[in-house]
Order: sequence, then C-alpha cells, then structure tokens
Amino acid sequence: MNIQPEIQKLFQNRDEFPLFYIESGSRLWGMASPDSDYDVRGFHLPSKAQYYDYRKHRDLIEIMDGDFDFVSFDLNKMFGLLAKSNPTVLEWVRAHIIYLNQFPEWENFREGLLERIDYKALYYHYLSLAKGGMNVMQTAENFTYKKVFYSIRGLMSAELATQKIMPELLITQLFEQIDAQDPLRHWAEDYLEIKKQQKEKAQVPLAEQTQILKLLNDKIEALNAKPIEATNDLHKLQSYLTEYSFRIKQHFYD
Repeated sequence: MNIQPEIQKLFQNRDEFPLFYIESGSRLWGMASPDSDYDVRGFHLPSKAQYYDYRKHRDLIEIMDGDFDFVSFDLNKMFGLLAKSNPTVLEWVRAHIIYLNQFPEWENFREGLLERIDYKALYYHYLSLAKGGMNVMQTAENFTYKKVFYSIRGLMSAELATQKIMPELLITQLFEQIDAQDPLRHWAEDYLEIKKQQKEKAQVPLAEQTQILKLLNDKIEALNAKPIEATNDLHKLQSYLTEYSFRIKQHFYD
C-alpha cells in the first residue's frame, strides 16, 4: 500500500495541518505477519481558526479503511502525552518508517526530548502491556504468536528501562540489547521467523504454551525484584515542550 497519497487525500477536505506520520505496530517492530494492517500514527496542528476559536475542537482523528488504520493526535494532546513520557507516543517519535515530517528542527528536538524522559514511565507501561497480553492468552483462548511476541517485547523493553537504556524498536535489535544467555531471548529468536510466516490469529502449539508461560513469568519475577524510581526532572521536560510548541505555532500561524 502507498501510504503517503492516503494521508494527503485524507487532509484534502480537512482544516487541520498534517505534521508527522509514521508506521507503528508490528511493521515498525519488524515482526509483521502476511496479513498485518498498516498502523499509521502521528500528529496534526489545528487550523488557525480552530486554534483561536473559543469552542473546544476534537483533538483526535481516527480513520479505519480496510488495511489502512490511521490515528492522529493534535499538537497539544501529543505534547501532553510526551510530558508524561508516554511510551507509545515516544515510539512514534523514534520511528524509522516515516511517511511525512513537517516539524521544524525535528532531529534536535527529538534528541533533546529523549534526554529528558522518565524511564520509570517506560518500565510500567511495557510491563503492563506484557501482563495484559499474558492475561488474554490464558483467559480468552487467544494464545497467538502475536500476543506472545507483544508480551516478550514488553518484558524486554521493561528490563532495559530499569537500566536506563532506551529499548530498540526493531525486535531483532531489541534481542541484541538483552543478555545472550537469556532463555526468553533464545525462545524468541528461534520462533520469530515462524511468527512472521503465520497469520495474525495463528495459535502457538499447545505443547509450547507451558514453556513460554514459564519463561514469561520468570522474567516478571526478575523484574519485580528490581526497584525503579523516576529518572527525570518533570519541570525541565515541560519547559522544553512548551518552548518547542511555541516555536511550531509561530512557524505555522504567523
């Protein structure tokens, strides 16, 4: 699918300015299945009329059209999430599959942002994602390769957050950040190619399920033994975002 024309067509009849759009999800992480959707995510700027209007306008654009799954946050919503070191939005900011980028001085902004984020927020987000995936596997007869690898990715990312290391987005590069002797890494590396060849709803064989659950639970126990504290100065992060937000709005509205 050619994504850029889809984005351009979407904004033809809208007042908002498209700013930044990337590929998210399994394609970004290098573990897409043959039938994976295109999960396009990013940010827009309200029109000048919307910005100055006293009425509140919706801060979200959502479009689902076949394989094209599109979500866009307005700039204020984006920065509100970044101020909380929201890991999902941080992944969009760090993405290497970029369809559109109209942010001024983007590289400098991103570098400064990543120096100011809170690894504690990353830790709890990725740990929660992994546990949520495990609950679904065991309670909804949904023990798919997709859910397993989402949980593996979450636990490995949480482990790196305890060390103040930014988890890589590509799963093969994420594996390389983990101890070579880690049993969970061994299982994941062996089964990644199988996952890529399976459809989204393909189930892990019953004989493998007990083994992978043990590996996942062992990793959670190890993580629970590692206390983690906030790693950033929230005021400095907020000031940094305020300054860049002001610069963007001057750039587009003046």
